[in-house]
Amino acid sequence: MAHGFPLNPLKPWKERIRHFTWAWHAVIMGTGITSALITNFPYSGGAAPALWLGFAVFALNLILFVFVCGCTIARYTMFPEVWGLMLSHPAQSLFIGCFPMGAATLINGALALNQARGWGGNALLYTLWGFWWLDSLVSYVIAFGMLYIMIVRQEQSLAKMTAVWLLPVVTLIVASSTGGLLAKALLPHSTKLALITTTFSLVMVLIGLSFALMIITVYLLRLITYGTPDITLILSSFIVLGPLGQGGYSLLLNGENMSELLPLHYGADFPFVQQSGQIPFLAQSGQMIFVACLAGSFILWAMGIAWIIVAVLSIFSVARKGKIPFSMAYWGMVFPHGTFASLSVKLALVLDSSFYRAFGGLWCCVVFSLWLWMFTRSIPAFIDGSLFKAPYVSEEGNRRKSILEIEKGQDTPVGDFTCPLAKGEKKPF
Repeated sequence: MAHGFPLNPLKPWKERIRHFTWAWHAVIMGTGITSALITNFPYSGGAAPALWLGFAVFALNLILFVFVCGCTIARYTMFPEVWGLMLSHPAQSLFIGCFPMGAATLINGALALNQARGWGGNALLYTLWGFWWLDSLVSYVIAFGMLYIMIVRQEQSLAKMTAVWLLPVVTLIVASSTGGLLAKALLPHSTKLALITTTFSLVMVLIGLSFALMIITVYLLRLITYGTPDITLILSSFIVLGPLGQGGYSLLLNGENMSELLPLHYGADFPFVQQSGQIPFLAQSGQMIFVACLAGSFILWAMGIAWIIVAVLSIFSVARKGKIPFSMAYWGMVFPHGTFASLSVKLALVLDSSFYRAFGGLWCCVVFSLWLWMFTRSIPAFIDGSLFKAPYVSEEGNRRKSILEIEKGQDTPVGDFTCPLAKGEKKPF
């Protein structure tokens, strides 16, 4: 490929569909977080141009989501045998977590449109709330379902571990932040629904963060013990930034909601109210929860800074040995950086800090630039089809050659098409 134009033979669309992986949903995640950052840029002041640009990127993301979902459905309809191959792969199967996370960014974008311009009214608000419950259910199924598959169906090892282990459990954290945004929008209409949504979201973010912090600890042990991952997976190091940034952002959102909600439910029948009718110290539990969430988000922000340094050093050490080829793995960098920018911007609002405002604005620009470069760089690879590549599925030409060799009686392995299992590896479904 020269000058950004495809020179390779164009891959047939049937082959593109067969090689279409769940990693494509990372494009939806990256575009969605970019749309949110444009809308909430700390120095835009809610200006109309920033809002309309953010909504335009949201519209683009909606189109991409329909395309990606259509290709995903077509793949498993046309090639149902690929489903088992995908689930047996110890790394590619984990990208299924990108689906609910990408959908959550669309709910966020539609909610921003509803709140800023009043589009859709209450009907759209409650529709989005219903979609969020569905997205949360899918997130739970993927988080615990993929953990189960990793434990009993796949052959995992510490030496081959990558940061993509985090993808299934981060779904809970992303869904919880969407719940926090929806609870804020529901508060003027129904305190009860807002409280239910916030409580459910807090449970989700705490479960997701618990799993994520355990996995991050193991991943650091893996780096220290076995060194950096393979050159094709080294960019996944930035995935660790995702649960840290999104987790802190979700804690702030839901903590703010609790600080507004809980005092509204205290009255004379509250079990700890004294006979004098004075509301005791426990009536400030909403503010206490918010302070705890603020402290937790600050800790996660500091951990994010530390991990950025670790990830940059790891990538630099691998890049010195050879060029990192462009692939869908590059898209895995946009969303984690976007979540870290969102946390920084939210801290600026909560603390009224000029430092966090400047830092958040700078990191927003980093995400904008990264997304724009990634999007333009992907166009030629999309045109010639080189961006469509599933490592557990062979190219059509290689598959035909292998089949002919088997028919001739030659003892030649089929290769990637059959996705041969490593020694001791468990069979797929």
